[in-house]
Amino acid sequence: MENSRKRKAVNFIFVCLNESSDSDDEDDDLTDVLVAMSELNPQRRKPQNRHRQRNYVENVVANFRIDEFKTFFRIGRVSMQCLQEKICETCLEENISGILCREASGGTVQKPLPDRILMFLWFMSSQDKYASIADRFGMSESTSSYAIRNLIAFIHDHLLSKVVAWPTVAEQQEIQDMYWDLKRFPGIVGMIDGTHISITKPAERGIDYYNRKDYYSVVLQAVVREDLRFIDVFAGFPGKVHDARIFHNSPLFIHGQALCREGHLLGDSAYPNLTWLLTPFRDNGHLTEAQNHFNYVHSSIRSNVERAFGILKGRFKRLKHIDQKNVSDIVRTILTACVLHNICILNHDEFEELVNEDNNVPQLLPFFENYDQNALNDGAIKRLNIARQL
Repeated sequence: MENSRKRKAVNFIFVCLNESSDSDDEDDDLTDVLVAMSELNPQRRKPQNRHRQRNYVENVVANFRIDEFKTFFRIGRVSMQCLQEKICETCLEENISGILCREASGGTVQKPLPDRILMFLWFMSSQDKYASIADRFGMSESTSSYAIRNLIAFIHDHLLSKVVAWPTVAEQQEIQDMYWDLKRFPGIVGMIDGTHISITKPAERGIDYYNRKDYYSVVLQAVVREDLRFIDVFAGFPGKVHDARIFHNSPLFIHGQALCREGHLLGDSAYPNLTWLLTPFRDNGHLTEAQNHFNYVHSSIRSNVERAFGILKGRFKRLKHIDQKNVSDIVRTILTACVLHNICILNHDEFEELVNEDNNVPQLLPFFENYDQNALNDGAIKRLNIARQL
């Protein structure tokens, strides 16, 4: 039978080389020949295993020096171990399954948690596609993408509120005392600002994400404390939206005064000047010496938040451009990076590669001009008093 189909294939190819025809019968014969040839080829009868890098973690990563590990994964081994411990503790405390281990389903055995964390860190620290990461860690693309997305969702849902937390009353007092000793500026709890995270144009309402810097983005609003840890994060608004409107729609706007107690945040002139959020004096060319000095000290302290953003983007290169279609996935990726950022700082895991932030100061939006005038007036009085003290 096989010899007959071989002869048919050879004869048909010979005919095709010597004459041409448009008949349907000949098309059917060609189909039969192609099928026969595929069946006769033993390599076509069974699926071929894809060539992948094997044992990368065991043979390569295990032998990395401290500096080599940090070069590739952007965090130190101690920070990675801390992340793994937090994941394990949370899974045990909240009885969460599927992260530490997965019930056997007859498929490929699940990779150990440390291997999945390394793969997730590689994703956060590079611009590599899922296929490239999967090849490096010796698994299929679907398995790789599932493991990475699963860890991102877990960190966002279960670790964000634990790691990115508002300072306690005692911690707030320590922060205030530190800035009083250094700058003679009273009452500082933290610094607030926003930064744009570059993304691929979303399928829905894509034009809303096109920002004034001429690229598509979502905005991350964050409050930073003295050691550059994030204590409040809010992300997801389109890049076209002004910082002031994002602030007005964030939970911080509702709860900020209670959180700051008698203290205050420092923000740029995009924000309203309130008793719990102090902004610079608007430079109209007639500022007093005290007001100019206030602006200088205010700016020198507020620069911490820009430095935190620079470290965040410099360490986790995924944030230089997130090529994901779903905005919810983008937000989870950004906030997960903030969690990793805080874990690194808690473990004194320093990082010096900064990304320069845009220091253009946007103007206050008109809708804040109609904000509660008593609150604005109280904020102005408080700011002027501090300026005079300085």
